[in-house]
Amino acid sequence: MAASSYLLYQLLHYDVEKLQVVVHCFGEDAYVFDRTTKTVTRYMDEIISESVLDGLWQCGMKGYIIYDVARKGTPPDTGFAPSTGWGMIVVSSPNLDNYDKWATQLKASRIIMNCPDEMDVKAMCAWMKRGLEPDKQAGYWGMVKKHMENVGPIPRYIFDANEFIAHSAAVEDALEGIKSRDGEKHFTHGGVRLWDSEDPSHKLVKVVRGRIVEGAEVLLNAPICADIGF
Repeated sequence: MAASSYLLYQLLHYDVEKLQVVVHCFGEDAYVFDRTTKTVTRYMDEIISESVLDGLWQCGMKGYIIYDVARKGTPPDTGFAPSTGWGMIVVSSPNLDNYDKWATQLKASRIIMNCPDEMDVKAMCAWMKRGLEPDKQAGYWGMVKKHMENVGPIPRYIFDANEFIAHSAAVEDALEGIKSRDGEKHFTHGGVRLWDSEDPSHKLVKVVRGRIVEGAEVLLNAPICADIGF
């Protein structure tokens, strides 16, 4: 359900004449999808991965790299992608440490994505439970919707009951740890007030894409759900 998975799916269905290679990276691990031979190879060292990509580039193949920042503070090397003919996107939380140096040196553009809305999540549930009886599909959607009302539309925490329970406890702990004056500042107006932050607490907020008067997109945060508060 992550953005990187969606991008991977779209790229693997792109015109093979225009894009022969797709690479999906998690830290030092890289999965190289060769669309000409319909094979995928896993590489477990970043240096080896770079040499493999250079070899494909020298063979005249065109590719695109999805670099998913799997751990805090592990941005890609600025020379990771071949110099020409290849595209690259870094998928990250709003933590600047994950991408700022890379983005600045390569003059990359920032794309801000909202969390999925209710209809998005309902469609995900329908796909995940396709083939089941309608009443079972409805029951699963009812469970997920209830989870969303308590912890927000965060895919990793709403589709599984155990993940939901664990994250609910983490949210409660985070709320208890916030001083009352901070709560006054951040959790007002029925839980829909936005505030700026480049390093939000992922337990309490969701990313919201905003636009300033000049037209530029900005990163904002909102409480994960309307019920959150003090």
